[in-house]
Amino acid sequence: MLKLVELSNTTHRHLKIRNDIKASFAKAQQIMRLRVSEIPQAATNMPIIYTRSGVDGGWVLSGLCGLVEQQNSFVINSEWKGTYMPLAMQTHPFYLIKSDAENTEYAIGINDTSEDFDTENGEPIFDDKGAPSLLLSRSKAKLEADIKYSMETHQFTQQLDALNLLKAVDLTVQFASSGMQKFQGIYIIDESRLKLLSDEQLLELNQLGYLIPIHAMLISLYQLNSLIRNNNEVDPNNKITQLKMEVAKDNIGY
Repeated sequence: MLKLVELSNTTHRHLKIRNDIKASFAKAQQIMRLRVSEIPQAATNMPIIYTRSGVDGGWVLSGLCGLVEQQNSFVINSEWKGTYMPLAMQTHPFYLIKSDAENTEYAIGINDTSEDFDTENGEPIFDDKGAPSLLLSRSKAKLEADIKYSMETHQFTQQLDALNLLKAVDLTVQFASSGMQKFQGIYIIDESRLKLLSDEQLLELNQLGYLIPIHAMLISLYQLNSLIRNNNEVDPNNKITQLKMEVAKDNIGY
């Protein structure tokens, strides 16, 4: 678990953010958390899926970023190559935490022992007078907006769950030289169930603004081809030769 401390313009006045931290943050993340507001843009890059939280078992909206464990295929040569950068990357290395001040609900938190920070090279967090830099101001605004995005995502997910629109699938990836890998615990929109919804249910989804992200999630599955292409460009000696998606056995007859 991250050990976060409240950002201070006195204690952390001389800290700078290294230029390569966003790619470093993402490179080992095979899946990345998303918000429902990000789905249309993220769907042009990566498959949008749900997973289950390892902490409480709750649903987590995510972008699938790679087909190799602990590898993000959009990070190539220490650079993010996607045309869309998830909000979780945009705001890194800042987090919202409970403030120590009684009159403030939230504050910006950082892991000040992380290698994301330097005192010599990088972009300053504060200016010479201790005022927030443009980078910090923009990140703070995005983090504050994410409170609303998180609530919207929770409501969207509740609706999908209530209508049984999520189904479990397994991904089987065949590599040219390292054999086969199977990924489980992935959930996608159940298109067959979507087609069975009543006119009233579809109307409600449309009025809530949910039909667009639902269809974007379905279309995003074609981005599996992009993940295969990225992997094969980075590791031509161990190309993906086949990928199979099938309904998980425990989901059959669901």
